[in-house]
Amino acid sequence: MSESGFDVTVPGAGAGAGAGDVPPSPSYAVLPRGATRGMVVLHEIFGRMPEIDRVVDRFGAAGYAAVAPDLFRSSLRPICIARAIRAIANGEGAQLDQIRRARDWLCERTGIAHGKIGVIGFCMGGGFALAVGRGWGAVSTNYGEVPPTEIMRGIGPVIGCYGGRDRLFGKNAQKLEQRLAPLGVEVETHTFPEVGHSFLTDGDHPVARRLSAPLLRVSYDPAIADQAWQLIHAFFDRHL
Repeated sequence: MSESGFDVTVPGAGAGAGAGDVPPSPSYAVLPRGATRGMVVLHEIFGRMPEIDRVVDRFGAAGYAAVAPDLFRSSLRPICIARAIRAIANGEGAQLDQIRRARDWLCERTGIAHGKIGVIGFCMGGGFALAVGRGWGAVSTNYGEVPPTEIMRGIGPVIGCYGGRDRLFGKNAQKLEQRLAPLGVEVETHTFPEVGHSFLTDGDHPVARRLSAPLLRVSYDPAIADQAWQLIHAFFDRHL
């Protein structure tokens, strides 16, 4: 067990190239002594970045065993993004299996039960979190796409956070509630009108921010982020 973060490779399965194979995942993890619950952290479209590692550290400081697998290291970035879009839409794909293997790795290293592991995702990772959520203790999705209802059947309790100035995903709180309603899933949503996309992580991506400004309105806001993080931590405290 480690109180500080470290790099690790979560093992894959098979050769990592053929159908049904799962590539290994270069990852960042923290394993506090005595942790009784865990978190798998899913990155944005940029892949694993320092701001995602800081999310892992945040959960570690709160007593969670946490790991962030890099789901975009097995191929060229455009190919990985295309695979991600398909996986979120149909609930199948090696990237979802990588996420599950990250959970298995946490359980094996810590002895924490599967039901005490949550998953949190941002941007594209928010869609991943919903698509993979069947059987997880709790799910946090943040300004990501919402899969079809059937893909989310069996998902654990869900919290979703969105920025009201985000023209692509800002209204997805209603979509999430509507698609989960037939499943009887407990869902909690929050939309913050002052901010746009990616307001929970403090990454510095100026080119992407400028190019996406008309639609996403990317705007990290520490005060709004703190409000949202309080809600997310309270949610996981109740369910994990």
